[in-house]
Amino acid sequence: MANGIFSRLMASISPRSDNYFTLFNSLADCAVEGSKVLAMMTAVNDANKFDEHFKEICRIESEADEYTKEILLTLHKTFITPFDRREIRELAMALDDIIDYMENIPQSASIYGHSNFTPEMVALGQILLRAAEKVREAVSMLSDMKNAEKILRTCAQISSIEGEADHVMRAGMRRLFAEETDARTLIRSRELYDMFEEAVDSCQDVADVIHGVVLERI
Repeated sequence: MANGIFSRLMASISPRSDNYFTLFNSLADCAVEGSKVLAMMTAVNDANKFDEHFKEICRIESEADEYTKEILLTLHKTFITPFDRREIRELAMALDDIIDYMENIPQSASIYGHSNFTPEMVALGQILLRAAEKVREAVSMLSDMKNAEKILRTCAQISSIEGEADHVMRAGMRRLFAEETDARTLIRSRELYDMFEEAVDSCQDVADVIHGVVLERI
C-alpha cells in the first residue's frame, strides 16, 4: 500500500512521461519543416530567396534546440520515463542533429557566396525531405509498442532512402570532378555534398536509435 501511494505521489509531482513523446514529435516536425525549406532553397536560384530560406532554417534550428533542452531538463525531473534515459537522450540528440546538419548547408554556401546548387544537390534536398518525413512517421508511432512492426518497417525505409542518397551523391561527385575546373567551386561543392550526406545520415542515426528502442521491447 505504501509503495502504491509513493508511486502515485511521485507521478503527480513529476512531469508526465508522455510529454517526451510530444517533444519528440515536435522535434520531428522541425526536421520536416527544415527539410522543406532546404529543398525549396536548393531548387530556386535567387539570392534574396536564399537569404529568406536561410533565416527560416535558423529559426527552425533555434526552435529545435529549445525542444531538445526541454527533453534533457525533463530527464532530471521525471520519476517515470517511457524508456531508458540513455535512449531518450540519444533520440533527442539524434533528432536535433538532423536540423543542425540542415543549417550547416546554407551556412557553408553563404561563406563561398551564393551560387547555384547542382542538380544532384536539388535531388538530395528532396531525398532529405523524404527521409525526414519517414523519421516523423516513426517517431509518431513510438508511444505505442503495438506499432512495433510498422516502426521497424519505417526504419528500413529510412535505410533505403539513405542508400539512395549515397548513390546520388557519388554521381554528383563524379560529374563535379569530370566537368569542373575552378578550384573554389570544387571546394564549395565537395563540402556541400558532404553536408547533405551528413544530414541524410543523421536521419539514419535516428532510425538506428528507434530500431534499438523497439527491439528491446518486443
